[in-house]
Amino acid sequence: MKIKISFHSIASLIFTFLIFGNFSVYAKGVVKRKPVEIVFWHSMSVYQENALENMIEEYNKIQNDVRVTGIFQGLYNDVRIKLLNSSKSGNLPDIAQVAVEYLDPFIQEGLIEPLNDVIPDEDKNDILQQFWSCVTRNGKIYAYPFNQSVQVLYYNKEAFKKAGLDPDKPPKTWNDVIEYGKKLTKDFDGDGRIDQWGILISLEGVFGFTPLIRQVGGEFLDEERKKALFNSDKGVKVMKLLLDMAYKYKIMPANWNLFEGTNAFLSGKIVMGPITCAGIKFAENNLPWELGIAPLPYIENKSVLLGGAGLVIFTDSSKKRKAALNFIKWLTNKENCIKWHENTGYLPLRKSAIESYELKSFYLKHPNYKVPVDQLPYARPPDFTPMLPQIDQIIRFAIQDIMINRKDPKSVLDLAAKKVDELLGGEKE
Repeated sequence: MKIKISFHSIASLIFTFLIFGNFSVYAKGVVKRKPVEIVFWHSMSVYQENALENMIEEYNKIQNDVRVTGIFQGLYNDVRIKLLNSSKSGNLPDIAQVAVEYLDPFIQEGLIEPLNDVIPDEDKNDILQQFWSCVTRNGKIYAYPFNQSVQVLYYNKEAFKKAGLDPDKPPKTWNDVIEYGKKLTKDFDGDGRIDQWGILISLEGVFGFTPLIRQVGGEFLDEERKKALFNSDKGVKVMKLLLDMAYKYKIMPANWNLFEGTNAFLSGKIVMGPITCAGIKFAENNLPWELGIAPLPYIENKSVLLGGAGLVIFTDSSKKRKAALNFIKWLTNKENCIKWHENTGYLPLRKSAIESYELKSFYLKHPNYKVPVDQLPYARPPDFTPMLPQIDQIIRFAIQDIMINRKDPKSVLDLAAKKVDELLGGEKE
């Protein structure tokens, strides 16, 4: 039997396809392709979320091909756990912001592919090599650098003035910090309790401990990432320095974590402290006194740890991968590097941004932002290994045991090193 289809029926079918398929039809007869929808999981919360959301909104306005939806998914570790769980159900986002120390498990599981062949030479050459090293494993690039940071020394300029210290001459070495701390630690009401501490150094695991070990010529792990080195005399020297600050010189509390220390700094109970440069904008806008930013003090050699996160593409769709890459390239271009730096404190990724007239002019009015950039020549990433999250927890517990329970640093670090060696599959002693 021959089926007759009228012209009107065919027209109706075409119209239905255009409406409900991949195209939209406007009243004037203009046909426009629907934008590719991209879901972007990120960890930018109170301090930086508005800056990121504003940039996403701008991108969605300036073009019609891609629509990005940014979704806050918690802090870095929260995102790591959610991504690994989502991978089991096949429900991963198209893009995610992944901390540089958490890339390795996703690489091991085959959840992300190298980007070497799709990254333009202009980006490879303009973005600083230190930042690429944070997202590269065995010569393969698995993410675009995005929000990179180093620690700097935050300090309260008003407290310096009241203590008779020059607010424009912050301490350069940790020995200087001790001398400054003696003048800044105060019991204002004479009740025997400290009302103002000079410094708080909260060694939050790997990221707090590693740069100080490097400052005395040591390393955290060996080059093959098979054996712990942090329990050497270098690591012991670092922990003894901190114990002296807490118990010998009594210029810092021994049992406050980073969260407590940050709140204490905001309330004026702590005068100095190493904190990520990512909080400079927030601190300048919210502190009731003038904020000073100085390079991270050093022991023997200058060294800071490069941390932060990269942008990882998880989607398997070629159309979405292309759209995701276009968005990432836009988000990390020179203009947005400058904007992101100025609106947060995170480091500018590109040589062209650092050398730009815009940033040089900006630094004349906002010198605090230049301090972390000046530390780039001696900034290095941590010792990457898939076991880094577990190692970080071991180190946190070890440092707490030393600082709070005043246990022998060598014994505690040796025990921690043995656990780390077992994780890494290295030699057991």
